[in-house]
Amino acid sequence: MEFETLEIKVPRELLIGIEKGKFVEEMKLFTAMKLYEMNALSLGKAAELAGKNKEEFMEALSEHGIEVVRYSKEELNGEIKFLKGIKGIK
Repeated sequence: MEFETLEIKVPRELLIGIEKGKFVEEMKLFTAMKLYEMNALSLGKAAELAGKNKEEFMEALSEHGIEVVRYSKEELNGEIKFLKGIKGIK
């Protein structure tokens, strides 16, 4: 993924008690999580934007109540039917 450098202005009050680098890391993480939640980025691309590996990013999503695996009702029913077929369950 190619990156672009952006410059943003934030009120100084937001930086009270937090180091700028930490603030930037948090902004990247929350932006990546929101874009993933909106289906604008894949899990891998969102993790890359956040500067995390997939496992770390999935953990962050979970900690913030964002679904990591998303199935439609039809997809979930299909998976359940498939798994029951493998186990011979009716």
